[in-house]
Amino acid sequence: MQFLKCTTSLVLATLLFFISGCKPDTKQGNFTLELKAKYGDQSFSLNTPNTDPQNRRIKMDELKFYLSHISLVKADNSEVNLSEAALIDFSNPNTLSISVDNISGDFKSLRFSTGLDSVQNATDPLSVPSSNPLSNDMGMYWPWLKYIFYKLEARCDTTGTGSGSYNWFPLYHIGTNSMYRQVTLDKTFSVCCNNQYTLTLYLDVKKIFYGDTQTLDIISESSTQMGTSDDPNVAIKFSDNFAQAFTF
Repeated sequence: MQFLKCTTSLVLATLLFFISGCKPDTKQGNFTLELKAKYGDQSFSLNTPNTDPQNRRIKMDELKFYLSHISLVKADNSEVNLSEAALIDFSNPNTLSISVDNISGDFKSLRFSTGLDSVQNATDPLSVPSSNPLSNDMGMYWPWLKYIFYKLEARCDTTGTGSGSYNWFPLYHIGTNSMYRQVTLDKTFSVCCNNQYTLTLYLDVKKIFYGDTQTLDIISESSTQMGTSDDPNVAIKFSDNFAQAFTF
């Protein structure tokens, strides 16, 4: 009887161990980073006009860019990686969110880079699957200059009347390692206990042109493809303003 009692106790203990080991970690939660755009205090969508401070109408026909090394920074300065590289395309809603399951902690900031670092920029786009954001299928690669970090194409009614024709066509296709920028935005929040936390990151398109410290003029600085004849200062100004155009 004593042997049977000990054997039964051992079996029960083993079962309890495995049951407790299979229980979900209720301290974990799920996180989503959601990307949205605005134009100052105006709403924004592609092919819809916004009005700039000179009363000129501007429509964005295309807005695509890379974000890389996206992570959440914890209160203890450790980081949770969300994505090594993401291609954000405002014509494709499927690219406008990044989700990570089963994380937890108290967080103090979001950290990411605009563009790609030098190692990523050296990737052969034919060497990765077509679904990879660095694939040649994404249309963001120059054989002569490597990846396009930022692609913005627009049309403008420059008359200031609000009813003129769209007669001006700013175009910015920008890459090269020197246009890579790093961004940290402070935001205090917690992910815990089976909850779903969504953080909305806004790109203020107006700030690409009207930055905190400098203006990118759509008339005199309306185009760059980082070719040999382009003024590199236009690309530098665009990249600087772009990195500072994000907010919560």
